[in-house]
Amino acid sequence: MTDYTSIYEAGESLVELLRGKMTPEPITKKEQIGLCEPQSPEDFQLTVWIYNIEEQKDNSAGQGYLPDLEDPTVERFAPMQLKIHALVSAHSKAPAIQKYSDEYRMIGRALQVIRDNPSIPPEYLRGTLAIQTEPVLLEIIKIDPEQLSHIWNNTQKTLRPSFGVDITKVFIKSERTKTAAPRVSYVKVDTHEKKTGR
Repeated sequence: MTDYTSIYEAGESLVELLRGKMTPEPITKKEQIGLCEPQSPEDFQLTVWIYNIEEQKDNSAGQGYLPDLEDPTVERFAPMQLKIHALVSAHSKAPAIQKYSDEYRMIGRALQVIRDNPSIPPEYLRGTLAIQTEPVLLEIIKIDPEQLSHIWNNTQKTLRPSFGVDITKVFIKSERTKTAAPRVSYVKVDTHEKKTGR
């Protein structure tokens, strides 16, 4: 089961997917794609920034205490299921005459990659996400201009071409456990022939 590191691992897994599909074209090096706030991209040409996290209520994930898969003597409280909101932004380092064409190409390819991969392929999953049984899902989401400006949170910065992505089916296991109720291991059944009177 995924641990508290799963938020970071979800961001890194999305980065690895984009690195695998966007290099060497339209971005030359994998190191130019990474987790980073969009306001200060440094050397990154494509940034992924997790800007909001919420718990997702899903009855299919189970409620209350469940049998622990690793230790049959305990029951573990149901894991927390998360919806992670991320922002993908392009940052060209080219001169002004080429800058915007580069950014629109990068953001277009990133949109294409995520739409073509509604779940992150196993080879790109990092950390404990690589061992969970459910696929980690991706969905492009709408962010209105006002919300986008709020995310950037700095009117002195020029907004870069960006779009939102939801990462779902990400879990954090609970550390709340209790001793499992003893299981019935032996049952004795006596059968007697019923006597009928005449």
